[in-house]
Amino acid sequence: LAAIGLLGGREPASGITYEHGEIAQNLVAGRGFVVRFLGATGPTSQQAPFYPLLLAGVYRVFGVDTSASLLAMQVLQALAGTTLVLCVVWLGWSLLPEAPIFGSMAGWLAAIYPSHVYMVTHYQAALWAALSLTALLAWVAWPAGKHRWTKALAAGLLAGGSLLIDPILALALPPVAYLFWRRDRDMVVADGWLNGLWAWAGRMGRLAAIALVAALVIAPWVYRNFRVHGEFVFIKSTFGYAFWQGNNAASWGTDKIPKSSDETLRLAHDGTLAGQHQALWNARHETLYIDDVLLKPTGYRQFAGLSEPERCRLLGREAWESLTRDPPRYGRLCLRRLRYFLLFDETNPKARHRLYRAATVAWLVSMSIGWLVLRPRWRTLWPLLAIFASVTLFHTLTITSARFRIPIEPLSFLWAAAPYAVLFNRARGGWRARRAAKSLEIESDAFGPQHALQGPHTMAKDRRPERLERYSRNGGGRLPS
Repeated sequence: LAAIGLLGGREPASGITYEHGEIAQNLVAGRGFVVRFLGATGPTSQQAPFYPLLLAGVYRVFGVDTSASLLAMQVLQALAGTTLVLCVVWLGWSLLPEAPIFGSMAGWLAAIYPSHVYMVTHYQAALWAALSLTALLAWVAWPAGKHRWTKALAAGLLAGGSLLIDPILALALPPVAYLFWRRDRDMVVADGWLNGLWAWAGRMGRLAAIALVAALVIAPWVYRNFRVHGEFVFIKSTFGYAFWQGNNAASWGTDKIPKSSDETLRLAHDGTLAGQHQALWNARHETLYIDDVLLKPTGYRQFAGLSEPERCRLLGREAWESLTRDPPRYGRLCLRRLRYFLLFDETNPKARHRLYRAATVAWLVSMSIGWLVLRPRWRTLWPLLAIFASVTLFHTLTITSARFRIPIEPLSFLWAAAPYAVLFNRARGGWRARRAAKSLEIESDAFGPQHALQGPHTMAKDRRPERLERYSRNGGGRLPS
């Protein structure tokens, strides 16, 4: 809420909700799920339905694109961000119940991580994708749950809802299914081959129930896409378009390119290494949206008479043909996108902020150390690593942006929190030892031979050495009463 008060109103009101706001306005006006995209206005699958529908609901209550509606949306996102923090703790406690400090410390990182605080002020679906994915993983990893069929049905609802927020989260579903299978298997110990076969059939049935419920959740939207576009479209139609943005002849690997200035052009043709470096530096600090440079206004003529999926496929083929003519360039773009994804997106002005860069470096270093600290638990945590790696690989091969990392960042906080959890445990152990020693010292003074109120208790056997011995055997734990 403080971030909303300090940062939420600094940007101009027009255009900050992007395509989501335009679709929401058309929904409130009764025109349907419509937006202007690639030079044409009409029913679209450019965005997944959840966020525009949520924004349209807020518009209907507080007014279309008013300051009250934008503030209400930000407050709603602040509540979602708070819930995300609790889900991170829940996930850590579920996966590592023997060491709850890891989940608690991961929750602290999620609560104070700058980009996660700042994202509640932006009108993007990344926050909701992070919340849905983390909640789904925490739910399937939760060791409790006597009603396993109910757990499976709820997991299917969460999985389908996640796809309607961001279809890229489909990459996370195989590790989620494995995590559910493993937890379901651990709940029941079957004696005999017949009981074991029955238990196996039950686990397979619950996995099938998850898939069926998720399919039912997304089925209305997929059917709507078929009616609108005349072909099967899985949630969004823009894969080819996004691939073109990240891989066309002028692309830097993202949806932005450096802005050309007279000084940049002069330095670029200077011929010296210093001039080339300075030109690159200047270009990276002024960027333009790639559609504005390559498509507007005359580039849209090539899309005449094509449906939205066909327009996206046309751009995808154009980018692919460009890459096949120069395969090494595609390799360089992928390496650049990997660097942008894990460190700094130099085409994004907000990723150049010092706080963002410092937090990113701290996150990456902490996560690398945490992998070593949690090495004995890799077998437990590998589904999280598989999700993180698959989403990272997808954006490395296609297109990246600073916000694309947000949905999977909460999964990495368990590793990033590990070194701090170890340090905290050691500090807490030392504090307990000092507190215990001080309590023994107080007892020595209070019940010593010089105490003013001596009585029968002074004749009792001194058990302090036994208590100290038991305390050392317990490894510095709580003193026995």
